[in-house]
Amino acid sequence: MIKEKPQICTIDLDKNIIQAIENTNLHCYSGTLGNPIKVPNSSNNQTTILDLLHFEFPPNLQEYDIIIIDLKDKESIEYCEPNFDDFSGNKRSIFLSNFPETIFDPRPFSSYHLKSELKEFCDKEVLIIVFCSSDVAIDYRIRKINSNYSLMDEIKNYSLYEFLPFLHRFSNEHYLLGKQKFGKNIKPFNLDCSLIDTLSKFIDNFIYEMIFDHPKEWDQNNKKESKRKSFIPLLLNDQNEIIGFLDLTENISILALPQLKNQEQKKNLILELLNNSLPELFPKIFPYSTQFAWLTSESYFLPNHAKILQKKKEIEEEFKLKLKEIEQEIEVNHNKYKFLHDLITETGENLVKSVEYFLQWLDFKNITNMDEISTKIKEEDLQIELDSGLLVIEVKGIAGTSKDKECSQIYKIKNRRTKERNKFDVYALYIVNHQRFLPPHERKNPPFSQEQIKDAESDERGLLTTYQLFQLYFKIEEDFITKEDARKYFLDYGLIEFKPSNSHELGSAIEIYNNNTVAILNIENITINQNSSIIICNDDKWFKAKVLEIQLNGQKVDEVSNGEIGIKLDQKITKKSILWLQQ
Repeated sequence: MIKEKPQICTIDLDKNIIQAIENTNLHCYSGTLGNPIKVPNSSNNQTTILDLLHFEFPPNLQEYDIIIIDLKDKESIEYCEPNFDDFSGNKRSIFLSNFPETIFDPRPFSSYHLKSELKEFCDKEVLIIVFCSSDVAIDYRIRKINSNYSLMDEIKNYSLYEFLPFLHRFSNEHYLLGKQKFGKNIKPFNLDCSLIDTLSKFIDNFIYEMIFDHPKEWDQNNKKESKRKSFIPLLLNDQNEIIGFLDLTENISILALPQLKNQEQKKNLILELLNNSLPELFPKIFPYSTQFAWLTSESYFLPNHAKILQKKKEIEEEFKLKLKEIEQEIEVNHNKYKFLHDLITETGENLVKSVEYFLQWLDFKNITNMDEISTKIKEEDLQIELDSGLLVIEVKGIAGTSKDKECSQIYKIKNRRTKERNKFDVYALYIVNHQRFLPPHERKNPPFSQEQIKDAESDERGLLTTYQLFQLYFKIEEDFITKEDARKYFLDYGLIEFKPSNSHELGSAIEIYNNNTVAILNIENITINQNSSIIICNDDKWFKAKVLEIQLNGQKVDEVSNGEIGIKLDQKITKKSILWLQQ
């Protein structure tokens, strides 16, 4: 059964939200301020004529109790030429849109008409809920035509927030709506009320596009202006600027809120406001919801209720404190390991520093950042003095993949250092953060052509990506490879590949069965037994598997050293997986 009150008029609210409101047995009207229009002003001096605006409000708007207005941006519609054939009367007004305007936004003018409608409410108590967006102020060119075909043009300026009553009552000096900011870091105002509790549930989902000043009024007793007490801040940004408020001035109350990230969250918030928070604040608007609202007053608390509420408050405070500690811990952890993200995002000096930091973590000694000690022509980025010689490293961060010249530049530096030292103990390594604007798993891995790899092998120089370093960190932390073994691979030629420590390569499976848990392998002079540990090496991740069962020639065996065998694992593998027997 539809409730008599409150009657709700929505303006540009999503259809699914309107349906959800109607499902609570409330009468809901769907209106609009109109859509922006694509006007064909394609050349200089071109003017487009537009007819009366297509806003839509209920004819009996003055009988509604709640108006919900969503000021989010709307999609533009195609222009249609106005029809002047059917018109009665001897006066007509049209809009003129001039080049270079290509989008004609009617909403500020419609907002002005909505303000005129709101004047009809007189002393009726009304609540306006506004989901705010950035303000739009437009100069409209309006042409009035009378029966004598005389023309008179007017320029009228209107704001998207024209409908708000306080704009009529307060100057911009006292109530700034033109100050626009954007952000998502929001906190509730320190106020103990159910409305704040409701808004706090959605605090991480708000996005603000407008800030508001606290309006002032004349204090007759103190003979000076002071902040108006009927204006209640609800939501603040990081700078403690007001981005949501409740204005209880006179008969028309305003609840202004930021936008939300999606329509589902907006629907949930509106329903919770209508069902829980607003009936307590506006009992006359919600007579059917508040017949026994006085029971929630402290004077009528049930036994133990006050103690339980206090316990709830203490838990909430404890939670806030612990959450703050966790957030600080997250920040410290991020700063500590930021170099890993820098490896796969940065370029230039920042990338070189992150590689240097990684090499220090890998326990390389005697690392020299050449950019910090020399202002001469740029050569290698890093040098590492080793017991076996000198490792020269060039580090590069690029948007694409490396050209042959970029790959081989380190070879020239290697030859130069060899002549300087008069020794053939110089190792060369090219490290690249390639396609750095893409997530690493979407990049070409490896990013080197077969020719580039063969040339590197021939020149006795190494090729490596920063994404491999990023992965290597976790492989070492998970005990798949030791730092000592990892350092040795930096001296390899061609495409460098890191391999598990203390393990013997079994290769890839010939066939895979039983939901990818049984692998067929050929082994020679390698002993595998039940409970052997197998390291599975995939492109992005390594993990361990245990041998559950072994078969040779169709028979179960406890141990095997030669032949084509089948092993059943407790983990799934793929045909591309490389298997290593951990010693």
